[in-house]
Amino acid sequence: MRTYEHARTTDHLGRYYTDATVSRLLVASLPARTPSSLLDLGAGEGALALEASSRWKCLDLVTVDVDHHASRVLAQQLQRRGFAGRHRHVQQDALEVDLCRRLSQEMKWRPSAAVCNPPFLVPAWRKGYCSIVEDAGFSGALPAITSTDAATLFLAQNLRLMEMGGTVAIIVPDSLVSASKYQRFRETLLAKYDLQQAIRLPRGAFAGTDALAHVFVVAKRKPANDLVRLSVLPALGAKVKSIYVDRDRAAKRLDYFFHASQQQQQHPPSLALADIVVDLRRGSFNSAEVRASPAFVLHTTDIHQAMRGTWFDFTGGDETYRDERFKSAVIAEAGDILLSRVGRNAADKVIGVLAGSIAISDCLYRLRVGPDHRVSVLRSLTSAAGESWLKAHAYGVAARQISKADLLMLPVEPL
Repeated sequence: MRTYEHARTTDHLGRYYTDATVSRLLVASLPARTPSSLLDLGAGEGALALEASSRWKCLDLVTVDVDHHASRVLAQQLQRRGFAGRHRHVQQDALEVDLCRRLSQEMKWRPSAAVCNPPFLVPAWRKGYCSIVEDAGFSGALPAITSTDAATLFLAQNLRLMEMGGTVAIIVPDSLVSASKYQRFRETLLAKYDLQQAIRLPRGAFAGTDALAHVFVVAKRKPANDLVRLSVLPALGAKVKSIYVDRDRAAKRLDYFFHASQQQQQHPPSLALADIVVDLRRGSFNSAEVRASPAFVLHTTDIHQAMRGTWFDFTGGDETYRDERFKSAVIAEAGDILLSRVGRNAADKVIGVLAGSIAISDCLYRLRVGPDHRVSVLRSLTSAAGESWLKAHAYGVAARQISKADLLMLPVEPL
């Protein structure tokens, strides 16, 4: 199993531990009634289970984790807090296909609620995962198995283990919320289950990582209506803000900011980038090739805040690009606009090419429009409205990125 590249510190199972504010928010999002039993898959040391035990003092609590030491820590914490309910721990891989049988030996009935903070991993695919996905109704809805986030499997496992009508509150990476590769998964989830709420969490909500994550609150039943509640926790301790979005539109992205920015536009733009674009493509040099290049290749780190929105002169490098290694390179020329397609500060890295030519890395887009639109496009990209638009449409767990399809929807302000 591999962790995402944004990971700075994690345990050996790829887990990041939950801030108390997030634990309270997640548990509070479950229905008020005391569950017949509550399940915590991949419980670790039990931040979510402990919060649930504080809300429901006589809870029937079942935790599952391969780490037996973590379960002992949780049991001690429950005892110190005077927990009056029943706690049982199952030492087993939370994604074992036969977990249903093991749980049936421990519980009188299926859980009616579940909390879950899955590891931020892309697991090596095992044969049993197909059964978990199929039982939950997600067959054919996931991307390639080599790039499927663990959170999708944990969500499917929770849903297959839970009683009909039960509710799971689970932390998921931004990829499940926003990435185009998961759109079919979102469509299936919204069609088969009642997604009661999707809450965007602030960066820094987990110790050791600035990964962007969300909370899904999913009831195991058909959707109750055609609206989905999308929310955001702006900062730890802040008040949650919410909007409601049509189910069909929500499938594109389950992100509060994406739809809030669209709702603020009272009228559709008269002109979009797609209406005037001549060519839009990413650069052709990866980071290693940039470092090994015999000539200068423009990378995102070369574009600074002071350069934003300016027309930059690259005269002087033209001769060097006659080297054979640049035969198929993406070269920006006078009149082109360059913008970062990935990075935390991508919206700040937008410049125009005044003169000359420059090879670009694959972290940059080369945008080419006709002479009549160059000034208005650069201004639209670097205006306050354009910056907000780019941030709202960017996605990603760690470094944010914007897709070509989304960029082409950029509203262009006429001169």
